Amino acid sequence: MTTASIERAHDVADRLFEADAAVFGEDLATYRGHVHRVIGIVGLQCDVPAAVAGPLGLAAFFHDAGIWFDETWDYLGPSVRRAVAALDESDEPYSGLVSSLINEHHRLRRARHDDPLVEAFRRADLTDVTAGLIAPGVSRARYRALVAEYPADGLRPMLFKAFGRGLRESPLHPAPMVKF
Repeated sequence: MTTASIERAHDVADRLFEADAAVFGEDLATYRGHVHRVIGIVGLQCDVPAAVAGPLGLAAFFHDAGIWFDETWDYLGPSVRRAVAALDESDEPYSGLVSSLINEHHRLRRARHDDPLVEAFRRADLTDVTAGLIAPGVSRARYRALVAEYPADGLRPMLFKAFGRGLRESPLHPAPMVKF
């Protein structure tokens, strides 16, 4: 059932935030809201099987977390490594899915993976980063309801600050996470 699965994904992400809150500093509430909105948008787009609810919550938590954990704007690789390392034994068969959820979430075209969850995750992140301007078949009203539950305050300024870090790290390739 999707509702229970989405609730479990939120719970997994919350447990990870509780354990690593200090890593995010002043960005904690902003990133936490983004993670929860992405999970919610995924749930509005497709069925989330109970077996992948935990891996979804874990992938959502880690999808951009390399920015803070590894202090880099080239964060996809570090984020994938941390997410796969965090899988427990019961979720180990989902390491490929977790890797794809993170690796494909900034692809500008359709995700290169057969599981519809990967494409839903990619579109969910894009929807949230664009403040709902690019909507993946989810009504703006439903997106606004998620924003009311998990406020988006500070997301765009946080992203601009991180992009500035990317310009300093690699002026010739300031968006290394974007894929075509």
